Amino acid sequence: MKIAVAQTEIRQDDPAYNLQKAERWIAEAAFNQAELILFPEMSFTGFSNHLQLQFAAAETIFQRMQAAAKQHRIHIGFGWTSAESDGRGKNHYTILTPDGESCLDYTKIHPFSYCQEDRFFQKGTQLAHATISGIPVSVLICYDLRFPEVFRIAARSAALIFVPANWLSRRSRHWQILLQARAIENQVYLLGVNCVGTQGDLQFVGGSQLVDPEGTVRLDCGSAEQLAYVTVDSDVAEFRQAFPTYRDSQTALYADLYQTVRNNH
Repeated sequence: MKIAVAQTEIRQDDPAYNLQKAERWIAEAAFNQAELILFPEMSFTGFSNHLQLQFAAAETIFQRMQAAAKQHRIHIGFGWTSAESDGRGKNHYTILTPDGESCLDYTKIHPFSYCQEDRFFQKGTQLAHATISGIPVSVLICYDLRFPEVFRIAARSAALIFVPANWLSRRSRHWQILLQARAIENQVYLLGVNCVGTQGDLQFVGGSQLVDPEGTVRLDCGSAEQLAYVTVDSDVAEFRQAFPTYRDSQTALYADLYQTVRNNH
């Protein structure tokens, strides 16, 4: 599968500007025969707690992404925010088919409490999976990368896991190491899609990259805004057969051990 990685500089709280740029990149990706284009977390508003703006932009974001998917016959992955009944939002990542239909919609399970994201956003409670161009995929978002348990579970059904993010420059080393670790320990492809530039007083690192099941970095986008391309093969089963570590995972036992520790404390 040929994937276009949109490492964008997101203009904070300016969905009109960000959508216009995204539509140009979608057209370019389709022209270059990509089957899927992926944007970072909160693709068209940036990492913001200005919920009313995000709520107001959601319908327009969906309509324009659906129109672009159908016009250019391409899958599109993008982040957006829904309005919930308690006044908070949900941090979504959705992938649309070339017919403009949603084939995957994931809500971030781990809001970034260090920056009080959990005050403004509800936690997701489910993983999400789809098959695109014959490859089973899943999505986890940014801070989720620090929680290996959800990757272990997602990898039971996915050969390729996307991690859209707004990952800060000052922790760029963590981003690189954790993407490699999650790929190696689960014997899957990991594709991290980050943004660059500044949002308010926050600096974002870029470093979007594809890591294969051996931990080899096959694409590294560096720190510049760019539309990059990478091809992912459907060969995870071969990796797992050649060095069968993932099959030795004892997921049920780990759950029991975790419960035991909780009961003893």
